[in-house]
Amino acid sequence: MVRILKIVIFSYFSLSLAEDLRIVVSDEQQVDVSVTVYDGNFAIIREKRNVLLPLGEFELEFQDVARSIDPSSVSVTSDSDEKGLQVLEQSYRYDLLNKQTLLERFLGQKLKYSRSVQDGIRFERLLREGILLSINPEVVRFGDEIEIDPEGIITLAYLPDDLKTTPTLLWNVENTIRGRQGLQISYLTENISWRTDYVLTLSADESQASLDGWVTLVNQSGAVYKNAMLKLVAGDVRRVRDLPQLARRATQQALGLSAEAAIVPSQESFFEYHLYDFPRRTTLETNSVKQVRLMTARGIDVEKSYVLQNEVVQYQAQGTQKLKANVILTFRNTRRNNLNVPLPAGKVRVYKADSGGVLLLAGEDRVQHTPVNSDIEIKVGRAFDVTAIRKQTNYRRLGNRGAEVSYSITVKNHKNKAIELMVKEKLNGAWVITQESHKGEKLDSATMAYRLKMRRGAEQTITYTAQFNY
Repeated sequence: MVRILKIVIFSYFSLSLAEDLRIVVSDEQQVDVSVTVYDGNFAIIREKRNVLLPLGEFELEFQDVARSIDPSSVSVTSDSDEKGLQVLEQSYRYDLLNKQTLLERFLGQKLKYSRSVQDGIRFERLLREGILLSINPEVVRFGDEIEIDPEGIITLAYLPDDLKTTPTLLWNVENTIRGRQGLQISYLTENISWRTDYVLTLSADESQASLDGWVTLVNQSGAVYKNAMLKLVAGDVRRVRDLPQLARRATQQALGLSAEAAIVPSQESFFEYHLYDFPRRTTLETNSVKQVRLMTARGIDVEKSYVLQNEVVQYQAQGTQKLKANVILTFRNTRRNNLNVPLPAGKVRVYKADSGGVLLLAGEDRVQHTPVNSDIEIKVGRAFDVTAIRKQTNYRRLGNRGAEVSYSITVKNHKNKAIELMVKEKLNGAWVITQESHKGEKLDSATMAYRLKMRRGAEQTITYTAQFNY
C-alpha cells in the first residue's frame, strides 16, 4: 500500500513540472532566415531554429522576433513531424522591459529609493521606502508625506515575469517526439521597405548608355536578420487586414527561398508580380539602411528628344509664355537592347562625363514598374538652347456653351546641330481643331501634337485654332 502511494505522488510531481516547464528559444539557436520584402512597407520572415524539446505539454518562448510583427500571421511547424508538435495556444508579448512598464507593475506597492549625500569629504547613502501611488508623474507616499518625482535610485525586489527584454512569441505546445527538432516559423511584419535607384550613364555622343540598378532596404521592424536570404516582390499586392488563416499560410508556404550562383538576383514571375531572388546572403540590422546590387546593363541604345508640353486655357484669356523644351531620354527594355528584365519602379539619375572625364549629373526622374518589351522614358530636365514663345492670339466666347481659342508657338533651335521637337498641346473637354499651320497628330482625347524637324539656328512658328463646347 505504501509503495502504491509513492508512485502516485511521483506521477503528480512529474506532471506539475511538465506544466511549469518553459523552453526559451533565442536567436542564438537560429540556423537559417529568409526575408521577402514587398512594395508597401511589409515583409514575410521565415526562419529556422534548432531546439531540444521534451515530451508532453509545456511553454515555448520564442524570443527576438520583430516588434512590428502581425501576431495573427504567425505559423510554426516542426521539420521532424507535422503531428509531432502541436501549438495549443499562442500569445505575443510586446510589453518590453523599461522604467514605464516596470513602475506600472509596482503601483500600490513599496519601492526603495536611495540617494547619496555628501558628509564632509565622504558620501553617505540614504535609503527610504515609499508606496508608489501614480506614474507620469511619479507620486510616492513616504510615511505621512507625499512627494512628486522623488529624488533617488529605485531598487526593485524582483522583475515581473510578463516583461520581456525583446518582443517574444509564447506558445503552449504539446510534443510527442523527444529530442532536437528544427522549428520553422513564418510571420508578416511591417516597417521593412525597399526602393530602387538607377544610375544611367550616357556615352560621349549620347547614343548609348549603361544602367546600374541598386536596391535600398530600410529595416525599422525592430529585429535583426543575420545572414538572411533576400527576395523582393515588385507589384501592387492587395492586403486585407483580417486575412483568413488558410490564405495566410498558403501565401507563406509559397515563398520559399533558394540560392543562385549569379552575382545579380535572378528574376521570375510570381502570380501577377515580379520576384527578385538575391543569390548572396545579407544581414539587415535594425534601424538600418542597406544597398544591394539589382542589375547591370551595358550598350543600351538611347534616343534623345525634345518636347514642349502646354495646356490650353479655354475659359479665359492667357498671357504670353516663354518656354524651354523638356529633354527626354527613351530606350527599349528588350534583349536586343541588352536589357530584357522587368525593372521595378524607382528613381533614375542620369550622368554624363564632361570633356575632362568627370561625371556630372544631367538630371533625374522617377520611373514606374516597367515590364519587358516596353519603352522607358526619362525626363532629364529643360534644354537651355531650345526655346519657344507661346501666345494666345485670339479668344472669343461662342454663346454660353463654347469658346474659340487661337495660339501661335514660335520655336527656335539655338543648338549647333539639327534636332527633332514635339509640341504637345493639352486640350480638355469637347474640342476640335478648325485651323492649323502644320499637320497635327491627335495622340489621345486630350492631346494634339506637332512634330518639327529643325536645322541648327532654325526658327519655326506653329499656329492653330481650337473650338470648345461646354
